[in-house]
Amino acid sequence: MESPDLHRCPLCGHTFAFNPSSCQSACPLGKHCNLVCCPNCRYSFPKDSKTVSLIKKIFKKRKGHVTPS
Repeated sequence: MESPDLHRCPLCGHTFAFNPSSCQSACPLGKHCNLVCCPNCRYSFPKDSKTVSLIKKIFKKRKGHVTPS
């Protein structure tokens, strides 16, 4: 099970812990930036939104749920 601070790069598949210092320091968005930068390939991609994370949690819980017949 992946911890919430772990990310998987959609480009190279590398799993890593988020480190804000791995992104470009000249980002104009600064602390409000919603991008994660892969330390392996340097690809930047958006973090999951809170809504997406909530939906993933709900479906993950339902996946393990067994209904009695």
